[in-house]
Amino acid sequence: MRTVALISGGKDSCYNMMQCVVAGHDIVALANLQPQHKDELDSYMYQTVGHQGIEMYADAMELPLYREVTSGVAIDKGRNYKPTVNDEVEDLYRLLSRIKEEMNIQAVSSGAILSDYQRIRVENVCQRLGLVSLAYLWRRNQKELLQEMVSSGVHAILIKVAALGLDPMKHLGMTLKDIQPHLLVMQETYGLNVCGEGGEYETFTLDCPLFKKRLVIDEKELIIHSDDSVASVGYLNLKCHLEPKDDYDGTIKLPINVKNSFEFVKDLSDTVFSDISDIDLSESELESIEKLEIEEKKKQEELNPLINYEGRKFLDKNESVDHIEDDVAEDGYYYDEVHNESNKFPVVDHRSIFGNKHGWFYIGGIVGEGSDTALATGDAMRKLISLLQSENLELSNVCSVNLYMRDMGHYAALNEVYVNTFNFPNPPTRVCVQCPLPEDVGLIMDAVAYRPIRNPNNDGDCTNTKERVTMHVQGISHWAPANIGPYSQAIKVGEIVGTCGQIALVPGTMKLVEGGARAQCALALRHLTRVLRASHPRATIRSGAREARRQLERRTAGAMVQCAVVDALPRGAALDGHNATLWFPDEASCRSHREVASRMSRDELEQVLSYAVEKLERS
Repeated sequence: MRTVALISGGKDSCYNMMQCVVAGHDIVALANLQPQHKDELDSYMYQTVGHQGIEMYADAMELPLYREVTSGVAIDKGRNYKPTVNDEVEDLYRLLSRIKEEMNIQAVSSGAILSDYQRIRVENVCQRLGLVSLAYLWRRNQKELLQEMVSSGVHAILIKVAALGLDPMKHLGMTLKDIQPHLLVMQETYGLNVCGEGGEYETFTLDCPLFKKRLVIDEKELIIHSDDSVASVGYLNLKCHLEPKDDYDGTIKLPINVKNSFEFVKDLSDTVFSDISDIDLSESELESIEKLEIEEKKKQEELNPLINYEGRKFLDKNESVDHIEDDVAEDGYYYDEVHNESNKFPVVDHRSIFGNKHGWFYIGGIVGEGSDTALATGDAMRKLISLLQSENLELSNVCSVNLYMRDMGHYAALNEVYVNTFNFPNPPTRVCVQCPLPEDVGLIMDAVAYRPIRNPNNDGDCTNTKERVTMHVQGISHWAPANIGPYSQAIKVGEIVGTCGQIALVPGTMKLVEGGARAQCALALRHLTRVLRASHPRATIRSGAREARRQLERRTAGAMVQCAVVDALPRGAALDGHNATLWFPDEASCRSHREVASRMSRDELEQVLSYAVEKLERS
C-alpha cells in the first residue's frame, strides 16, 4: 500500500518503516508534527525533541515531508477518543487529510509499541480518513525489539532522558548499541522500559538502511529541563549536516535479520504459546508452571471422574492417523441426506431476553427471516434492538454477539448491515459460523449485554458498577489479527473477559496461515492467549507479574473444551477459537470455557482433538 510514515526522528518510527518495507508497502512520504515555538512541549501524543533535524531526515530518504504545527494540548484524555476541537489529535487529522488528498495514500506507519493512548488516537484518525494503520512494533517484546534495531543497522542516539538510572550528563548522545547493556541493567533494577515506552528516554536516528545519506552531528547543546536529585530531565539540541553513504549503490537493501510477517509465525510447535510481549521466563520458571498445571489437571480429573483419557494413544506430531477402518464415506451413514434435513424443520422465532440481578442480560432465539442475507440481517438487528429497548437497554450495552449464518459466502452482505447497526467505537465481540438453516432463514443470533446495577445508596450513587473495558486493536501488527471489522477483540466487565472468534490469520498479512489444521489450531490458540493476557490488568503490573502469570497458567489448566463441526467459517478458515474467561478472586480460582468451531473433515478433526488433548496431558 502507498504509505505515509509518521516520524518523530526516533528509532521506533524508523524501524517501523523498515517493517513496512519488508511487508511490501511503499513509503511515499513522511509526516511530522512540530511545536510552534519551544524546543520541546509536553505532548501526550508526539515526540518533539529533535524536531530541528526532521527536514534532514527527509532529505536523507529523498522523500517529501509534510509538517503541521501542533498545540501539544490533549483535551480528551480518556481511554476512548472522540473528535474534540483544539485537541492535538485533530492536528494529526488535518495533516493526514492533506497528505491523503495530495499523495493518494492508503496507509499510515507509526512506531507505537505499548501505548494504548497513542494507538487508539492514531487508529481513530485512520478510521475517519479510510486509512489503514500499520503498527508492526505493537506489543513486541522490548528486549528482543531493541536488539533487532541495533543489529539491523538503526544508528540512533539518546537525545532526551527522564528516568531514574539515566543521567543527562552521562547518557545523552550515547548510541543505542552503547547504552543497551545499561538499559537492560536498569530494567532489572528499576523496571525501566528498555525501548523507552514509559517516556524514560527519546532518540534521534542518524542512519538506517532506508537512508540514502547519513546525518552527521556538528554541534550539540545540552539543556537541563529539570535538575531533580533523583531523576534529572535533560535533552539535546542538534546541528547536523548530510553526508553521502559509502555503501549506498542506488538501491535499498535491508538486513536479512529484519523479520517478515511469516517469520513471526513460523515456530508454531506444540510448546510455543508465549505472548509476544511476555516478560521472559527462565527454564526453571517454565518447569514450575508445567508442574502446577499438571497438579491442577489432576484435581480436575478427581472432581470429574467421568473424564478419562487413560489408555488413549497420543500421536507423535509427525505421525498420521490411520483411518482405513474408520472411513467417513464407508461408515454406513448418508451425510448429505442428513445435512439436507434442515429444510424439513422450520426454525421458530422464539426470541427472548432475560436479565439477572448482577446486571447481565441474555438475548436468544433471534431469527433473521428471509432468503436474502442482507434483508435477514436487517430483520435480526431490528428484533435485537426491540428486545433491548424492552429492558431500557441500548446497543452500546451489548458485550458479545454470536451469529449462525446459512451461507458464509454472503459474509460481506451481513457485515455491511451489521456495521451500520453497531456503528460506534468499541463494538461488542463477535463469533460467526455457518450452519445448516432452512432457505427462508438467513441467520440466527444470540447476544449478551451488561448494564450497571442501579441500586442508589444514600449519596445517590450506584453501589455495583463494573467498568466495561474494550480492546479494539485496528492496526496491522505482528501481535494478533487486527479487527478492522465491526467487532472488538475482547471486552472485560468486572472480572469477566470475553473474546471474539479467532481464526488463524497471520497478523502481518491478515491471510490464513499455511500448514493445515495443526498450524491453524496452534496459531488461533496463540491469538487467544495474547488477547486474553493483554485484556486482563494483571498482565500490566510489573511487581509480581511473574507470579501472577504463574497463577494464571495454573488456574486455566484443565479448561473445558467444546468442539463443534460447522459448515463454514469466515475466510474459509479450518478452525475458530472463542474464549470466555471468568475470574473469581475471592475464591482464588479461575475457570475457562473455550469453544472451537470447525468445518474440518473427520480425520482433520481427529488430529486437532489429539493435539488438544495431548497438549492438556503434557501440561
